[in-house]
Amino acid sequence: MIKYEFDSKLGILEIFYTGKIRLKDVIEFGNSIYTDNKLPRRLLMLTDVTNANYEIEVDDFSELIEHLKRHVSAFEYIKAAFIQSKPKETAYSMILSNENPIHNYYRAVFSTREAALEWLGLHNY
Repeated sequence: MIKYEFDSKLGILEIFYTGKIRLKDVIEFGNSIYTDNKLPRRLLMLTDVTNANYEIEVDDFSELIEHLKRHVSAFEYIKAAFIQSKPKETAYSMILSNENPIHNYYRAVFSTREAALEWLGLHNY
C-alpha cells in the first residue's frame, strides 16, 4: 500500500510504502500525483520504504521509467529521497537512482530520515 500526504509546514510530500509493493501500485501512485494540481511544481518527496517489500522485478524497470517520465513531466522538477532499510529494496532504489535517465527527476537513497531531509535541503528538521 502507498499512502501520502503533503506536509505544508515542511513543504514536502511524505510517502509511506507498506507491505507488498507491486509495479501497478507505483504506477497508480504516480498517476495520482501527476494529476494533483495542488502540489508544488518544484516537488520535494520523502518516501519511507522501511516497512515495504518490493514485488517488482528488474525486468520491470524500463516500464517503470517510462511511467516516471510521464509523471515527472507535470513538474518543473522532483527531488525524491528514499529511506530504505532492507537489502533488496535498497539495491533496487540505488539501481534506479544510478540509471536515472530523467533530466528533472533527482533521487537518492538514505538509511535515516535526518540524512534524507538534509539532502532535500531541510537541515533543521
